[in-house]
Amino acid sequence: MPRYACVCSYDGYDYMGFQIQKGLPTIELEIENAFLKLLGDKVKIYPSGRTDKEVHAVGQVFHFDLKKEIPPLGILKGLNAYLPQAIAVLDCKRVADDFHARFWAVRKEYRYSINTKERNPLTARYSPYRYGLDPILMKEALTLLVGCHDFKGFASASIDPRKSTIKTIECAELLEEEGKLVFRFIGNGFLKYQIRRMVGLLIEIGLQREKKELITEILEKKDPKLSRYVAPGCGLCLYRVDYKED
Repeated sequence: MPRYACVCSYDGYDYMGFQIQKGLPTIELEIENAFLKLLGDKVKIYPSGRTDKEVHAVGQVFHFDLKKEIPPLGILKGLNAYLPQAIAVLDCKRVADDFHARFWAVRKEYRYSINTKERNPLTARYSPYRYGLDPILMKEALTLLVGCHDFKGFASASIDPRKSTIKTIECAELLEEEGKLVFRFIGNGFLKYQIRRMVGLLIEIGLQREKKELITEILEKKDPKLSRYVAPGCGLCLYRVDYKED
């Protein structure tokens, strides 16, 4: 069976995450329903990772198998004809039969956007409003997250205990734009809620309600109860997924 990979973008605000959940709107359900309408047959898709409720993407990758060869451009145009406005397939290509969107990924980039200018209902679903943040304090704190660490203390307490919580963050920086602050994280993988918990604490540090030393304590003690701040999902976006051949 020929295997394909697609890059897609989506506004996740009105969805309960990527993964199918019975009776709930999800990105995966919308894409698989589009395949059903396009081909008249069920197609199972496999993403590079699951995004949570309200989380967006501009570079999510998923792979799938078809019963016969179809031109990638035809798949792209066909899916977009049936997908809702909140989801778009940006690219589609034939890949190796053993390619896996999740297991072949070597690097992911996430960005978290915060509106610091003024409350704006038109951007609130993509960039939550916060004021009074000190960028210098947050930049200093970000350096403590770079490197190979056990991030169990920043993860959801419900993660599978059999899976490793050791991850490497090669880039953690704060970009200052007009009326906006954007946290940029690049690493070999991230745990459930990890980025939202890190950003939640960084915001508290920026508001001078917590000190950067708490990051070191969480990394050392590996206790999720210490990272009690969780930033809203709507500010987070899966920006890019890199593979060995990229």
